[in-house]
Amino acid sequence: MKSAGQVTVRGAGCSYGDAALPGQGIVLDMTARNRVLSFDGLRGVVVVEAGVTLGDLMDQVLPLGWAVPVLPGTAKITVGGALASDVHGKNHPGAGSFGQHVLWLSLLDSEGMVTELSAGQDPDGFWATLGGMGLTGVILKAAIQLQPVETGWARQRRRRTRSLDETIAVLRELAVRQETDPNLHVVAWLDTHTPGPRLGRGLIDETQPAQLSDLPRGVPPDPDRRRSAAGRPVRSLPGPGVVFGPTIAAASLARWHFTGARDGRLLPLMSALCPLDRADAWPAAFGRSGLVQYQFAIPSEATPVLRRVLAFLVGSRMSPALTTLKNLGFGTAGPLSFPLHGWTLAADLPARWLRDGRTLRTLDAMVAEAGGRIYLAKDSTVDPDLIPEMYPRLKTWQRTRDRLDPDRRFTSGLAERLHLLP
Repeated sequence: MKSAGQVTVRGAGCSYGDAALPGQGIVLDMTARNRVLSFDGLRGVVVVEAGVTLGDLMDQVLPLGWAVPVLPGTAKITVGGALASDVHGKNHPGAGSFGQHVLWLSLLDSEGMVTELSAGQDPDGFWATLGGMGLTGVILKAAIQLQPVETGWARQRRRRTRSLDETIAVLRELAVRQETDPNLHVVAWLDTHTPGPRLGRGLIDETQPAQLSDLPRGVPPDPDRRRSAAGRPVRSLPGPGVVFGPTIAAASLARWHFTGARDGRLLPLMSALCPLDRADAWPAAFGRSGLVQYQFAIPSEATPVLRRVLAFLVGSRMSPALTTLKNLGFGTAGPLSFPLHGWTLAADLPARWLRDGRTLRTLDAMVAEAGGRIYLAKDSTVDPDLIPEMYPRLKTWQRTRDRLDPDRRFTSGLAERLHLLP
């Protein structure tokens, strides 16, 4: 570290944007530091190195009756990446974000010194690191409080809605339950291709860990979670791939019409919470230009913005290939932590549709005006001038960050593009 100059810290490289791509200097790959250092089976506290993936951690603790309390859409990210992004799951109203389950973490600074941070020991540094996008130092290890589970299965209920208003009403109803039940995971998959009053109709999944009493006779409490050995990454399809207007429309209609409501379906917990991990070819389907995921959060009272965003995308002939809507609970003390009490919508768009960096600036303005923000862990397009408005505690974070790294040796493409380190 002392001789490296400027450093970009990288985990599994799952960010859709440039959060783990270098600005200047070198990239420090943390994936080799992937050991589970200790596990307290009575309290459910595990100490791991930052390079352990959430999927590998779940594989080890789930058979022992414990689970990672917060899982984002993919379990392929590292613990360090989960901390640096302060990721959230589909149970945020009750469980909060990942950082709220971290007891302490070890941070390596640019001078080679290691410091232990927690909510009680340098809380400013702790919360600046959680959501700090790897810009406060190198997270080496962390202690995580797990949650108890009886099985490795999940029960899932799915219902269909016929409009965005109905989707929002159902999600509001479920948010009340989620606030008192951290095990209730909820996500809505929206149909954004059908215009008019049906725009925003969707499929809403409610998922909860299954109890032993939920399992049919003969079903073992621990499902087979064997995964094939990692091979070469799936290569992008040539040209524009297979994701374009007609295929998006066909897929949206098929998903809504042929995926009926269901109640009590039994699924492996990991498959239920991280469904896209079974679709390794999803990014490749967008062709050589790849995809952009535009994800933002807005306050609960700003629901009209959801319709305006969808209407803008449809009216611009940019109906997303995949659109999800989730409830968010209250945020954390992290100045750059993404969640705020309200809604988060994510839209997957072919990058070739974004002719220049200003294509989505209309949406940026809508989100900022509503008191919302974009998700730094997935961003590649936002107007940097709006970052102080979207993250009003940015200067607080910058002061703490400068204390932790006074020479400003930790950087990234994201930090330079958005002027996070003035």
